[in-house]
Amino acid sequence: MVLVERNEAMAALTRLLEQGTAGHGRVALVTGGLATGKTELLRQFADRATQSGALVLSAAGSRAEQSLHLGVMCQICHGPAFPDIPVPSMSTVDQVLWDEVDPDPAVVGPLDATIVRDMSAAILAAARQRPVVIMIDDVQFVDGASLRVLLYLRRRMTGAPVLMVLSGWEQRRRAWPSFRAEITRQPHEQIRLNPLTEQGVAELVMTRLESPPARLARFVFQLSGGNPLLASALVDDNERTGDDLAPGVGYAQAVLTCLHRGEPQLMDVASAVAVLGEQAAPPLVAKLAGETVAEIMPTLQALRSAGIFEGQDFRHPAAAAAVVDSLRPGERSGMHLSAANLLHQQGAGALDIARHLVAADAACGPWAVELLREAAERALADDDVAAAAHCLRLALRDSTSEDIRREITKSLARVEWRVNPAAAALHLQPLHEALRTATLNRRDAATLARQALWQGDTKTAIAAMKALESDGQVAAELRLVYEWIHGSQQGLPSSERAGAGGNPWVQVASKLSGLMVKGRPEDVAGSAEHILQSCHLGDTTLEVVVAALLALAYADKPDKAAFWCEALAEEAQRRNAPTWQALLGAVRADIALRQGDLAFAQARATAALGLLPAEGWGVLIGLPRATLLMAHTGMGQPDAAAEVLKQFVPDQMFRTVIGLRYLHARGHYYLSTDRALAALDDFQTCDRQMREWNIDVPALVPALTDLSQAYLKLEQRKVARDLVTRQLDRPRVISSRTRGVALRILAATTELRQRPQLLMEAIEDLHNCGDRLELARALIDLSEAHQELGEFSRARMHARRAAAEAKACHAEPLTKLLSHGGTFEVKEPKVEAEGVPPLSGAERRVATLAARGYSNREIGRMLYITVSTVEQHLTRVYRKLNVGSRADLPVGLLLSRVPAGNPHQVSNHE
Repeated sequence: MVLVERNEAMAALTRLLEQGTAGHGRVALVTGGLATGKTELLRQFADRATQSGALVLSAAGSRAEQSLHLGVMCQICHGPAFPDIPVPSMSTVDQVLWDEVDPDPAVVGPLDATIVRDMSAAILAAARQRPVVIMIDDVQFVDGASLRVLLYLRRRMTGAPVLMVLSGWEQRRRAWPSFRAEITRQPHEQIRLNPLTEQGVAELVMTRLESPPARLARFVFQLSGGNPLLASALVDDNERTGDDLAPGVGYAQAVLTCLHRGEPQLMDVASAVAVLGEQAAPPLVAKLAGETVAEIMPTLQALRSAGIFEGQDFRHPAAAAAVVDSLRPGERSGMHLSAANLLHQQGAGALDIARHLVAADAACGPWAVELLREAAERALADDDVAAAAHCLRLALRDSTSEDIRREITKSLARVEWRVNPAAAALHLQPLHEALRTATLNRRDAATLARQALWQGDTKTAIAAMKALESDGQVAAELRLVYEWIHGSQQGLPSSERAGAGGNPWVQVASKLSGLMVKGRPEDVAGSAEHILQSCHLGDTTLEVVVAALLALAYADKPDKAAFWCEALAEEAQRRNAPTWQALLGAVRADIALRQGDLAFAQARATAALGLLPAEGWGVLIGLPRATLLMAHTGMGQPDAAAEVLKQFVPDQMFRTVIGLRYLHARGHYYLSTDRALAALDDFQTCDRQMREWNIDVPALVPALTDLSQAYLKLEQRKVARDLVTRQLDRPRVISSRTRGVALRILAATTELRQRPQLLMEAIEDLHNCGDRLELARALIDLSEAHQELGEFSRARMHARRAAAEAKACHAEPLTKLLSHGGTFEVKEPKVEAEGVPPLSGAERRVATLAARGYSNREIGRMLYITVSTVEQHLTRVYRKLNVGSRADLPVGLLLSRVPAGNPHQVSNHE
């Protein structure tokens, strides 16, 4: 190991060696704080002394051998380096009785005089042959008998070529105070090793690493305080992990090594400071360590000198953690419990005391249980959900009062709801009992009602809401939540339906609830924004906020809804509430889907589902699952969509509005995989339930438009047209997005010449509402319509715009459809070399596949058009080519390229 900033100390020892060699006995006392490099200095000086021809006799004191008589002197006189000179044998030493009750090494009794004289004489005899260097490390741990020999020798080596080097650390409690007093009475030289300077640490880092980062030396100095052992450990950690600014296991172990090298009080005080943490004021530290303040102050100074402390605390939390971890479990628990009692006696804050009770895993008495309950409330107010839950669980376990246990269980249900509603449901039994006995208070009633709504338990929810008739605002909030989940007010108490007088908040909430019942999105957007501006995110307002966000999105305000949702999601993350994050993430995914951003919708829905277990979602799991299903379908990922459908959903979900969204998404998956009858069944179920529940909200689920698409797939054009026309006949309850999609479907049922106008109207609506996916689909329909009409320039223009929109929303099937060589490709008809006369693009695709031997049904499936449309195209092809059947089609069509693909159905063209 390279010594840094120790040149002066080495020079002083070298000078003393020269003087000793000249026959002038010398003594050097090397002192310093913990791990300041004393041992390494002695080792390197021993090598230098040996090279000069001196006899080096070295030994080291040890706390473990401090009671071993003449243990250090035996290391010297019976070591391999000692010359062949008679010395007292070990058996002789063992027969001597030494007074071990604080013996005075300056006093030599009659029983030990012979051994002291003989050992000293042996060393002096060796010095007559060549210079002798006696080096003893950690002199503070040397046994009293050996100290007597050293003092005896010191008084008789003045004219001998002997250098005695003693090293030890500075401390308050010295093992043998009289030895130091006696040894320093004689001429000696004091050599003190100070901690390394910042420049010295930088030099140490440079000697260990080839090209260290500039900031590493500063970091090492800050954490080590110039302690060479700590600094070297930090450099080792850097070499091992490559992380410049993170202490590792090496640093932690070095801290423990420093503490264990010193006297026990060092570890006691360091442990007390580590356990107390931010409350580690000297009076508390002293009490916890079992000392007085005056007794611990020198120890604190020693810890500062050793570079472990800065001020009254550890230089880095990693050091404190290492000290706490090194304690035995029982010892650690006892210290935390003692710390809790001390802080309680001094009137400290509940959170500070609770931290120690939780760490001790014990609530020692009724006062501790009450304090844990108070700490849980404060932790929840600070959004430290984990701490609140820990406090309540400990209080629940150690409380002996059944009444208090019931109250703790209720609180635990509210706390755990933020993390996992399924876990919270396990603690609801006291609330159910209170509901049954009509003793449910308003706060607990609101908790129970919301939990029941999440689980689809309408009976319990309605019963709990009856207990809230006197609280107009909470009742209005719950009514809004009930209608958001279940779609109607059926079964609610009459007073709930009536509202609560002139309370502005209640009036706004009641107006917003009209979205579900009356279906007037233009009337609710303003109310939704009022709620978002005035309603703070919390346990009791989450669903209200979500209902307002979805109302904005359904009212053709997805950009505003996305802005609010992002801000609220960031707040939920900042406040450590996974339940809030999950539900807001699901809403953000739904908004992204309505904006046509399939990839973002997929990512946010997946992330939301990962925040809670499936059981924690209750009936609301249908929201992210429906979004994920639609996103996979739109992105041309049928296998991934099928996996979503395999996931469990509760039966109660299908009795909610969320279930309608799920059926809507599943129906479109069936349409995309050519299962029109299955899709029709889901869409019919949506339509029937919406009529039964008196929900007329096409923005939520456009049931009639969905049905018209299914009937188009089944080649029932008239039925499809009637259904979509009925959808469009309700202008007051239809959003721009719903109207745009309906117009696109209507265009697919009309004559060719009428399509462009309808599609232009659809494109305008879809552009206004911001749905890029549906916009891309309408543009593709319009492009093909223009191509069918022979307006190829317009067709190409709309196809280019459709391609841009499809790419932006990550609709891979549409992108493939529009790419060069896809099954949809705008090009003017021309006569082929083989004599094929002009055909439209659609006619050419159908004729080419027919010439290759595909049946009409196979052609329809490949091109996503009906069999009737295939037949109409073939009829026109036969007439233009003057042939009677597909067997007579020109050979040139066989050479035409129709690359394979599975584009998403855009529309049905006839």
